[in-house]
Amino acid sequence: MLVKSPRAEYEGEKLSLKPSAAHFWEYMESILDVSDAPGEVAVNTALVKYIKNATDNYQHFIKTEQGMYRLGVTFTESFIFRNNKEFAIGKLLSLLSVDLLESNMKFTISYILLCAAKGDSSVLELLLEFQGFTVIYNNLYNIFAYLNRYGEDKVLNSSGSGKSEFGSGNTDIEWEIIDNMKQVSTILMDILFQVFKYSKCDISNLSLVDDFFVYFMISTIQSEIMDDIFNNAKFRLLLALNEQYMIFSYQFELENRVYKYLVDHSVSKNFVELLLLKFNRVTNRSLQIMLCKVVYLILTIDKDSAEDFFYLNDLHVFVDVLIRELNNIPDDEELIRNTFLRVLFPLLNNTELAHTKYRRSDLIHVLENLSSLDNICSSEVKPVHKTTVRLAQKCLQQVEWLKPYSTDFDKLVKVDTDDSRRSSVSLNSASSNRGFGLERRPPHLYLNSDASLSAESITKRLQPPAPPPARKFPSRQGSGQKIAQFKPS
Repeated sequence: MLVKSPRAEYEGEKLSLKPSAAHFWEYMESILDVSDAPGEVAVNTALVKYIKNATDNYQHFIKTEQGMYRLGVTFTESFIFRNNKEFAIGKLLSLLSVDLLESNMKFTISYILLCAAKGDSSVLELLLEFQGFTVIYNNLYNIFAYLNRYGEDKVLNSSGSGKSEFGSGNTDIEWEIIDNMKQVSTILMDILFQVFKYSKCDISNLSLVDDFFVYFMISTIQSEIMDDIFNNAKFRLLLALNEQYMIFSYQFELENRVYKYLVDHSVSKNFVELLLLKFNRVTNRSLQIMLCKVVYLILTIDKDSAEDFFYLNDLHVFVDVLIRELNNIPDDEELIRNTFLRVLFPLLNNTELAHTKYRRSDLIHVLENLSSLDNICSSEVKPVHKTTVRLAQKCLQQVEWLKPYSTDFDKLVKVDTDDSRRSSVSLNSASSNRGFGLERRPPHLYLNSDASLSAESITKRLQPPAPPPARKFPSRQGSGQKIAQFKPS
């Protein structure tokens, strides 16, 4: 009996039986099975055919996360991709830059790019080389502009009133469009996160990011959900973006747009609440460091605002978490202990904790323990251990409300080596920001006065609606604790 090949089933031959999932995956692999040295035409044909068939069968044979992962890995592990990586990445970005490309195809291309980037760090460099940052940013910008105008709250309002900007009776279609856009943007935000964290991003890329892009992400964060991937993708990208602003602040005069909206409680209320939840629960060390950097900014940029920025209960949670982490960090992760100590000092010094003295004896006990090399280092003493000792001693010696209850400071081992000094916060000033790269910069080495219009200089899309101006008096509701009043920028 003659058995039809899986390729025949997908190339127009009419069979009495529908193709099975096994036949589908066999056919997808056969598309990428080309000669040992295919030309660009053959590579292009195979790549487009693979993407087209994957898109056509999305939600049919590709229904789960496992299915998408198999799709991505099948492509990125194929001979044709490994030996034509530059051409393939360039082609995928070219397809992704088509404005009218259907949503499912954009999702498929984005997912394959993410799989490639996570499997091979050199792909991130290729993305930047082929203007991938601009392509991904523009796609996200367009999606954010759409969601800002026709997002979930608009659909909910229209369903209640019976009216819609799309016309009556189209609420289901609107929800489908919104869900598809969220799926695509979640993957694209993950790619940008990978770029920020694991490749050398250029200042020209960061300067593309404008006010609306940051405002949309920070203002639409939901604090009551922890497992929504779209919400978490926005949150992680904001953390990574803030880190990039801090890194480039060494050399360039570039406004930190994350901090700009962070200090406006009418915009950042939910973000700050989610920040607190994440700070308490996240165990990933990379994310913990990025969370600490945001908290550090809040506590050090403007000390007057820092005192009342967090509710008292929030401050207590920060102290509880820091004590727990400082006690539990293993010897081989001393850098993260340094990071927590850098945050602890301004937390104790620049907030209401200076008046309430929450968990004073526990803090003194932890800091005194960390002030001795014998307690934190069981073998070779490294500069990072000396930094831990010095940062712990700084808290004991310079936080006024800890002084009367601490031990005789003359008995503490003084650690002040060149190696440790270069990697820590200055001991000479309580407001020093060098620990996270926030020292004073030469004036106006870089200043892009048109940064808020940078995205429009790339494409001719319409300007999304501007975010509302910062309120003179914040509208944050909560426990009744007073909050800072920020001056509008």
